[in-house]
Amino acid sequence: MKTCHNLSVGVGSFIFCCIVFTACVNHISEEGKDVNNGDIPLKFVADIHEIMNTRVVNNSFEEGDEVGLFALAGTATMQEERYADNLHFVRSSTGEFVSDESVYYPDDGITLNLISYYPYQKSGVAMGESSMQVTVATTQDKPDDYSHSDFLVASKKEVLASKDAVALTYTHQFFRMKIVLVPGEGENIEEILSVKPTLSVSGFYTKAIYDFQKKTFSAYSEEKDITPAGEWEIKDGRLVGKELILIPQETTVGYQYITLEAAGKLYTSLLPLTFQLESGKQRELEITFVSAEDILMSEMNGEIGDWEGTEVDHTESVILHKYIDVSELTFEKSNVYKVMHSGKQVAEICKEYLVTPDFSSQAIVAYPMKEDDSVNLSQGIVAQLLGKSGKVNGGSVSWNMEDHSLTYVNGTLLARNNVYVLADGTISLSVAMADDALSVLALEDVVRDVRGGVIHNYPLVKIGTQYWMRNNLEASLYVDGSSIARLDTVSANTAGYLLSDTGYYFYTANVALSAKILPTHWSIPDWEDWNILKDYLKGEASLLKSGNWVPLKPGEQVQPATNLSGFNAVPVGMCVGAFQADYEKKHLAYWTLDNTNTAINTKVFYMKSDTNIIEESNAGVDTKAFAIRCIRKKIGEKGLSFSKCDVEPEEI
Repeated sequence: MKTCHNLSVGVGSFIFCCIVFTACVNHISEEGKDVNNGDIPLKFVADIHEIMNTRVVNNSFEEGDEVGLFALAGTATMQEERYADNLHFVRSSTGEFVSDESVYYPDDGITLNLISYYPYQKSGVAMGESSMQVTVATTQDKPDDYSHSDFLVASKKEVLASKDAVALTYTHQFFRMKIVLVPGEGENIEEILSVKPTLSVSGFYTKAIYDFQKKTFSAYSEEKDITPAGEWEIKDGRLVGKELILIPQETTVGYQYITLEAAGKLYTSLLPLTFQLESGKQRELEITFVSAEDILMSEMNGEIGDWEGTEVDHTESVILHKYIDVSELTFEKSNVYKVMHSGKQVAEICKEYLVTPDFSSQAIVAYPMKEDDSVNLSQGIVAQLLGKSGKVNGGSVSWNMEDHSLTYVNGTLLARNNVYVLADGTISLSVAMADDALSVLALEDVVRDVRGGVIHNYPLVKIGTQYWMRNNLEASLYVDGSSIARLDTVSANTAGYLLSDTGYYFYTANVALSAKILPTHWSIPDWEDWNILKDYLKGEASLLKSGNWVPLKPGEQVQPATNLSGFNAVPVGMCVGAFQADYEKKHLAYWTLDNTNTAINTKVFYMKSDTNIIEESNAGVDTKAFAIRCIRKKIGEKGLSFSKCDVEPEEI
C-alpha cells in the first residue's frame, strides 16, 4: 500500500471473496433452488478514510497488499466464537481482494459485525483474546517497510445479507510525522539539499499490543532509532519529503529527539513540549537549519492533509554548547543526567552524596563512558562540592565496583559550572582544554515504566555504586498490562496491592515475588544491596529520610530527615491486615529478598521516626504489605531476574 511521500486521499475499491469457514459457513446450492441468505456471498467495497479537501490522490491499496477479516455473528465478541476468523485476502492486479474460497451470510438472518485490518498477520488474534501485536519498522526508508508500518482498521456493525457489496472504511490507527527543513538566516536551501542530509528519530517504542474491542494500545516495547521514509525536495523554499509512522504513545520531555547529519556534521533537534502522538493524526515538524548551531530550533505544525490534524504548536530553540553548564541542571526530575553528543551518550552527571574519611558532602560529579557504553565510575570529576567554599572542587572520584569503596583525591579549584567532554571521551573542567570539546546536551535520565497504555517516569538517584529509583513503585498493573488486584486487607496467599487514603502503594508478598511487577533491568533489593547502602552511609537513616516524620507517641523525639543522599524515603507506613493509618508518617518498610532472590527475607528494610538507625523488621508475609523500592542491576548480576513468580507465603 502506498502511504509514503506526499500521501493524500485515495480510494481503493475492491471485492472480498472469502474463504470457506467450517461449520458456520453455508455453501451455494448446486440444485438451482431459490437463493436465500445462506446463498449470498459476502462482498466488500473499501476505501481509506481521509479528511476532506485533500491534495493529490495516491493513498490507495496496491497489488499484493494483504488484509485480514473477522466476522462476528449477532452479539458475539471477538473473544467468543467467530463466524469467520482472520480470513486472508490479497489484492489482485484487477483491484479486487481475493481469497481461494468463499464464505456466505448466515442463512438464519443473523447480522454480522465485521472487523478488518492491514497489514495481514498470519498469527491473527488468539481465541479468547481480542488483541494482537503491532509494529512499525525501524527502516521506513524502505518502501515496503514504510507501507507495512501503516496499521489500518475497518469495522461495520449489524450487516444484513445483501447482494450489494458492503462498504468498509479503513482508518489510520498510528500517527504520522512529517519532517521539514527550513533554512535559517544565512543558509541556502539549494546548498542544504546538495549535501543530502539524513535523519534518524530516537526514543520511541516500535512495538505494542492493539486491542480491537477496546481500541487501545498497550505493552509498548523495543525502543529503537527509526529512519524516516521519503526523499528531500524543495517546495516553497523548504526541504520536504521526509516522514515516518509512529505508534501512539506518551512522550517524555527531553527524551525523544531527532538527529540530523549534513556534510559530515551531526545536529540534534528536541521535540516540542506539546508534541503528542494521537491515533489517526499527523503533524509536521518544522526544523530551522543553521549550520553554525548543533541544536536546531523546531516547531510542530498540524496540517490539513490525508491524515487528520489541524493543530499548531510552537517550541523555543535550544542552543547546544561545547560544555554542560551544571548551574542550569535542576535535578528535579532525576538526580542523574545523560550527556549526549550526536545521539550517543558520552558522559553522565550526577548529584550525589560523597562520604569520605575527611568530609561528607553533596556534589555534582561528571563521569565519562567506557567503550562498552557503560558509565566509567572510576574516573569521576567533581565540578562542585555543594555547600563547600574555596578551592576544594575538581577532585577525582573513583569507585571500586568489587568492594563498593570510594577513593577520593582532593580538588584544588574553585567551583566550576562548565563541564567539557573531549573528543577522546575524557572529562575536563578547564576551558583551556576545551578546544577539542564535543557539542553536548544534558537530558534527565529516568526509568520509563510501561504498563498497559501508560508510561510512568521514575527519577533516578546514584548512591555510592548503586542506582535506585528515587520514588517508590506506583503500579496498579503488571508489566504485561494485566491488573493487580486491589485489596482492602492482607491475608494469607493473597496477591494484590493496597492504597492508602493519601495515595501510597503497598504490595503483598506474592506480588513482590512476581517477575511481572518489575520494570526491565530493575529488581527488589536483597539484604546485600541494603547493607551496601547502609555501610556507605554509615547507617545514618537521616540521610535517606525525606518528608514530614511525626513522633510515634505525643511528646516523643523525632530524628532529622535531611535526605542528603537523595533517596527520598517518605514515611508512607505499611499495611498490617487492613491498612492502619497510625503507621503513616511514623514508619517505613520495604520488601527485601533473601540471598537466593526467590523468596522474601525473614527481615525487611525498616525505618521509624524516633531513631536515626536503619533497622530491620519481621516480614510477616501473611498479614503485611509493604512499599517496593527498586534497584538497578546489571545483566548477569544477582537479582536482575528470578523465575519464581508466585509463592505460597507463610509467616516467617
